[in-house]
Amino acid sequence: MFSPDGSRVVTADDRAAQVWDSYTHLLLLTLMHGDSVYEAVYSHDATRIVTASRDGSVRIWDAVTGDLVRQLRYGNRGEASWGYSRVALGSNDRIVAAMDASGSIAHVWDTSTGNQLAELRNDGADYPKLAFSADGHWLAATGGNDIRVFDTSDWTNVFTRVGIRVRALSFDLTGPRLLTGTAEGDVAIWAMPSGERIQHLREIGESIDAVAFSPNGKFVVAAGRDGSEQVWNAETGKLRSQFNHFYGKVQSVEFDSTSAVVVSASADGSIGVADAALGMPVTTLEGSSNIRVVHFDPSSRLVVAASWDGTARIWDVISPYQRWISAPVSDHCGVVASLVPDRRFVAVPCRGLPTRIWDTARNELIGELPGVAPSNGDVGDSFPAVSTAGDRAAIMRDNIVEIFLLPGGKRIRTVRHAATVKQIAFGSNSHDLVSGSIDGVVFVTRDGHEPMEFPRSPGSIDSVTLLADGRVVSSDSLYHLRIYDSVHGGLMHDLVSPSRAMLLRTSDKDDRLVTVANYTSADAPVLWDLENYRLIGRLAGHVGLVRSARFVDGGAKILTTGADGAVRMWDSVNGQLRQSYHGSARFLADATLDPGREMIVAGGGDGLLRFWNAKTGRALWAIQAHKSYIVGLHFEGNDIVTRGFGGELARWTLPNSQTVIMGYVVGCASGEHRDCAYVPSY
Repeated sequence: MFSPDGSRVVTADDRAAQVWDSYTHLLLLTLMHGDSVYEAVYSHDATRIVTASRDGSVRIWDAVTGDLVRQLRYGNRGEASWGYSRVALGSNDRIVAAMDASGSIAHVWDTSTGNQLAELRNDGADYPKLAFSADGHWLAATGGNDIRVFDTSDWTNVFTRVGIRVRALSFDLTGPRLLTGTAEGDVAIWAMPSGERIQHLREIGESIDAVAFSPNGKFVVAAGRDGSEQVWNAETGKLRSQFNHFYGKVQSVEFDSTSAVVVSASADGSIGVADAALGMPVTTLEGSSNIRVVHFDPSSRLVVAASWDGTARIWDVISPYQRWISAPVSDHCGVVASLVPDRRFVAVPCRGLPTRIWDTARNELIGELPGVAPSNGDVGDSFPAVSTAGDRAAIMRDNIVEIFLLPGGKRIRTVRHAATVKQIAFGSNSHDLVSGSIDGVVFVTRDGHEPMEFPRSPGSIDSVTLLADGRVVSSDSLYHLRIYDSVHGGLMHDLVSPSRAMLLRTSDKDDRLVTVANYTSADAPVLWDLENYRLIGRLAGHVGLVRSARFVDGGAKILTTGADGAVRMWDSVNGQLRQSYHGSARFLADATLDPGREMIVAGGGDGLLRFWNAKTGRALWAIQAHKSYIVGLHFEGNDIVTRGFGGELARWTLPNSQTVIMGYVVGCASGEHRDCAYVPSY
């Protein structure tokens, strides 16, 4: 385990306890017993180390010098020696308890005098567990067939449950509550000292071998023999997340100091670090055989694990890629495609919930607006609009469009259509707003002016966009692609599309346009020339629905993603296919090119960010970014911001071959003849 300040690690092995520097990994002290030391713990004030040994002794050591301060043995000389396998310290470090390997008996001493205080009997079944409550008032003990809680003021037994085959227990650090897990898969929270079961979180299943309360007392985690891990709200009993990264026995589990992340260790030598709210893996580490215990350091940056092969390893488990991630809004928000590609200011709509506006450069929620009402007809939920500068937002509610100031969300204007509004968009560098409704009407609304209405389209408006030079482009349900002059209000061109256009994506110079059928059909995207108002051709190549299109490389190329799990790059001049990028077994929802124009990055239905070499098409790597689908992404400098189907946003720094996660062997068992040098382990 780590010292309270995280600067040292104590390990216990078959001859001694050893103390190591957490950062230089150098051996500092050897606390010799000459027999197996099954457990070693730091005192809360970090001045002492307490060890429990098979030789029947509990020893107290000076944590700085390694000098033996006191040796504790129970009973008179000549009595049978107890082999202690568990040790625990009370909150004030004045009481120490130790339990034998069978779990049949626990002995208690006063650490300052060495006086014997109590002998506590249990029903031993070779699963010994021992824990003090945070206030030191209660001591819980089990041998595997029972659970008993004792009042440390007089050592009376205040709570007993026999025959429940307890395999794991944990006290709440914030109050008198005890969490238990049993061989039958039962998980429960008990109130102390009444023994009332206040939460019954799980009734039956695979054996629960590891449980833990979060430091803030709000959550609990339980890990099963089948590798499953479940996190519950300790107050409500509601399941928060569940995951299975190992598919095998989990032997140790623990929350970090922020109560946001869970680390767990598998008997097969794997260590997993997961987001407790999402159930999503943050890091997976490969250790050595049969890891017995795993702990976070106080900073939540390092993890130490002890293995049956006589080694302990330390890992830096902070994701080298993730900078931040917001909490999900819902299990699924029902909105996949945005009208424009994601950029710095992102709207996060979610069915039945307020619309959130984020400044992703600052990881700041800058507005919370009313929820977006579902659209009628055969299109998905309407997407809100945010100005490029992030100072305006607009949402649709039936036949009205509401415009809000950002940050804050003060409503400054309402625009009314005669029929339900389907799509809205701000001009690329202005507060001008274009909106289209199911009766074929398109408005442009400017500050200080009444909305300008254009000649009505024959079909229901599917999509609209406002170009930098003032031209308005709209598409309707009857395949019309119309271009209007927003200065004079007239129709400039009325083109007929070979497929229905649900998304309109324009180039940086507004000289090219790609129309996408999106979820209405598997029709190929269509490339248009907006200078000569002509169809260039179809971007045919995907199998199934095409989810998105985006101009990249200064508008010279186009990226498309689809249900076939591929990204394709096209020439924006002639529409010719330039490169394909394969690798996802599920759909891809969005893709872009990195600022250096070297890598293609995409995300989709498996929650992975995937990277390819832009020139060769070779897959480079993948990062687990979201538990839900990735439905949007964009670059900000060298960072990537991703948007999940649950309404969560995350920011990532691009992976670098020099920043791979590495583990270090920091200790070897004191009796082993092996090279214990500083060894990187990937």
